[in-house]
Amino acid sequence: MVSRGLLLKTQRLPNDDTYFYLTRPALRQLSGLARILTSPEFRSPKINPIEREHDKRVLAMRVQIEQEGGLKGLTWLSDYEMRCGLRLDWKRALAEGRGWALAGAKLHRVHHRTPDGYFEGEIEGKGYAFVLEYEHSAYNRDKMAAMVLNLTRDFPAAFRLVVSRDKAHAVRMLEGLETFLKGDPRNRNLWGFSFFEKVDRLPFIRVPWVNLEGDYLAFVKDPILKAVPPAGNQEGAA
Repeated sequence: MVSRGLLLKTQRLPNDDTYFYLTRPALRQLSGLARILTSPEFRSPKINPIEREHDKRVLAMRVQIEQEGGLKGLTWLSDYEMRCGLRLDWKRALAEGRGWALAGAKLHRVHHRTPDGYFEGEIEGKGYAFVLEYEHSAYNRDKMAAMVLNLTRDFPAAFRLVVSRDKAHAVRMLEGLETFLKGDPRNRNLWGFSFFEKVDRLPFIRVPWVNLEGDYLAFVKDPILKAVPPAGNQEGAA
């Protein structure tokens, strides 16, 4: 794919991560086959070193949720797709091979803040919507306020899942939001909190997601509370 000019490959140092990107010709080819929608302007790929670990962890959680989530008919929008203006029904149409029905659809870039992911799926025949927000570096009050405004305004009916880097940061986030939302009783049961180690290794519906009151969210089934062994030691720990 790289030799044929369809992928760009970047690696800053020999032991660094390797990143691959679709080239402009590849994007135009996929767009012509109605497999993707493209923005009026193509941009060269850039990696922000400050956000690199954050983005890798978001991707790891997405893979885990898609593969082990227990969600049927799951459709996911990434933060990049939301910023590009891609809608969930368009994403479903593309995934189901109905891209030709989107003739004339235009992507319009969104300039306000977006979460790290939005996804919908079914659990035991009931439809759910979720927003994923990952806190890798501790949020200050201004950033917390921006997050609350964005999630309550743009995703009023979705579960707002806030994942922190570790347990200590998750507790800090929960307590901070509890104080921040004390005067706003609306939809408190939609907020859920956990930390990366749990979300990265457990089936989505067994992650012990807790709300502002410390209760499990409605969709959680038989949560796993014990410490999770490292991925390489799963077999030996069984």
